[in-house]
Amino acid sequence: MADAPVSASRLPRTWLPALVISLLVSGFCAAALYVLLAGHDRSLVAQRNATAVITTERSAHATARTLAWFVESLGGDSLAAIQQTLEQHAQQANLLSSTVITEDNVVVAAGNPAAVGTQLQDAAWLNARKSQSSVITSGMEKGRPAVIVVEPIRRDNRIAGWIRLAVAAPPDAAAPRSEDDLALDVALVVVPLLLVLFTLLILTMGGLMSRVRKLLGRILIEAQEQLPRPLDAGIDTPSQSGIA
Repeated sequence: MADAPVSASRLPRTWLPALVISLLVSGFCAAALYVLLAGHDRSLVAQRNATAVITTERSAHATARTLAWFVESLGGDSLAAIQQTLEQHAQQANLLSSTVITEDNVVVAAGNPAAVGTQLQDAAWLNARKSQSSVITSGMEKGRPAVIVVEPIRRDNRIAGWIRLAVAAPPDAAAPRSEDDLALDVALVVVPLLLVLFTLLILTMGGLMSRVRKLLGRILIEAQEQLPRPLDAGIDTPSQSGIA
């Protein structure tokens, strides 16, 4: 009857260390996995968004180059056709503005007819004018983030004007997962790991404790066998037998 309380008192000694070790290992794995997933998400999102921006820049540059070739083929006496073409392109949802600028900084054609005859002071156009080459940069247009492309118009091996396009910058193609989603993904991995670790540690500690108990039992038995045995009180002495 005394063995039951003893075994019950020994039970926490088996599972409590196993539980503590399992929680520590699982917590470390969960933190490492969370950091790894969050870093991977940020890297993947940045890569996707950068790819979307590059695609937009290439598309806008191709459109500006096509318009420049069109203007070069028409010559300087077909501003009405150029104006009509720009107004047609202005109907595109992502095209914020389109203009044809002379070397004198005068807008001679634009997707918005009200801009014709005005002067343009734009950092992208000024940089292109200084470098005498096409420029692709980011900026703001009509209060929106935009990709601005400036392409030279050449005639007789000289620059006769410029095409300037402002295209709406693409929205973020992807966003990192929320903290709740990351925590759920981590939990789906860590909880089974915790259960496996706890089970293995319980079995391991239980086996070790069983071996320790057996070893201690053998030591006690051997110690008892090595103790000097007392004289048997039931053996009669000669004096006793003589008296009898």
